Amino acid sequence: MTKIFSNIKDFAHKNKWWTVLIIIVVIIFLFVFFGKNKNTVADTITVQKHNISEEINATGNVKSLFDLDLSFETSGQVSRVSVSVGDKVYKGQYLASLSNADLSATVEQAKAGLKIAQAKLIEMQNGTQPEILAVAKNTLDDSITSAYTTCDDVIRNDVDQMFENSRTSLAKITIPINDSQLQNDINESRYAIESVINNWNQNTSVSVTFAITSIDTIKTFLDKVALALSVLSANSNLSQTTIDKYKTAISTARSAIDLVRSNITSAKTNYDLKLAGNTFESIAGQEATVEQAQANVDVAKANLSKSTIISPISGVITNINAKIGQTMQAGVSAISIISYGEYDVESYIPEADIAKIKIGNIATTTLDAYGSDTFFETSVIKIDPAETVIENVPTYKITLKFAASSDSRIKSGMTANLDILTGQKNNVIAVPSRSIYSINTNRYVKLVDPNDSNKITETKVETGLRGVDGYVEIISGLKEGDKIIASPNI
Repeated sequence: MTKIFSNIKDFAHKNKWWTVLIIIVVIIFLFVFFGKNKNTVADTITVQKHNISEEINATGNVKSLFDLDLSFETSGQVSRVSVSVGDKVYKGQYLASLSNADLSATVEQAKAGLKIAQAKLIEMQNGTQPEILAVAKNTLDDSITSAYTTCDDVIRNDVDQMFENSRTSLAKITIPINDSQLQNDINESRYAIESVINNWNQNTSVSVTFAITSIDTIKTFLDKVALALSVLSANSNLSQTTIDKYKTAISTARSAIDLVRSNITSAKTNYDLKLAGNTFESIAGQEATVEQAQANVDVAKANLSKSTIISPISGVITNINAKIGQTMQAGVSAISIISYGEYDVESYIPEADIAKIKIGNIATTTLDAYGSDTFFETSVIKIDPAETVIENVPTYKITLKFAASSDSRIKSGMTANLDILTGQKNNVIAVPSRSIYSINTNRYVKLVDPNDSNKITETKVETGLRGVDGYVEIISGLKEGDKIIASPNI
């Protein structure tokens, strides 16, 4: 034994640093080994009542209530754009239009037809008189004269721009037509129609039958030209703008021909009724004619409206694609507009939290543009029922509305930070979340015996709201005044 102590002494003398290190390690070991067996008093807290506010934090983006792309409902050349990007506009304000002189003329023709039909109805209701019969005859004659003028204008102005030698037997359409039979029919029909127009012009007393037959001949001819244009494609010799111009001319011509035929038919019917006298049935028939004429006006106005863009909302112009002189196709975005002063917030909530959110939940909102000290009140107005997968995580889009109907500080696209209040209870039993631990799906706390502080019982509790301050509502398992371990070591 003496020899062992002597060897230790020699080692310590020769290896002073190693000796010090060994002594320190031994002291630490003894402290840990013996210290852990000593009784320690854990921190405790007294269970009290508390106010609980549960919130879900999320981010979102400010969106305009309306963000619309407006387009023309028909194709044509832009003739006017009355707004610029950034302009504020009101609901119903005129924004842009296509060249629509032909459509405007059709509206006026339809209105004239309506007036004729209404006048006839009044005459029939008042009874036939010689002077009324004379007026009816004059109306019929005027409708035939007007029909001639329209037919002459349609053929020699609208259609002949597509022909060479249009008034001779050498009449030839200049647009390319792959169907040779159709091309020959069109050329021969144009020459034949020249005789029809000349005969009409030279005959001072044209019958209704002659006028209707002539109109039908011209209508058939226009149908063939329209068919040829329908399959026409632009090429190096023929631009799309020219094709669109031809199509518009033929469409206008066909509408005008239909209208004058209808006017003659109506005038003839009215005159015949005057001759035959007016019965209840005939008056009812004329009332239907008036309704039809009104429908023609409505259709003409509807077609005219397709060539204009009217703002459906009050807002701000954000983009303009329509340029004066440019040919716009139907359905292509011409002007974009967002609502002014009306915004909401869109945010995506993970599935773990979405069940807590309800319509009407209030949210305290801040915008990055104004910092965390400027608050805007919002509330949940919509929750999408279908999920949106973002980075492989199912989320649900919610929409929140600003409490202020108009706030000039709010702009579309701003980032919003949301604290959504999903639950609130006052004066309920609550403990810090750190004092609760889980075993499987159950929640527990360590309850201190009121008679023996060294006696601790594992107690099951039912939890409720989880507050933003770290406290958790206790629905059952504890009562006010109980003491529990503040941070149990599980």
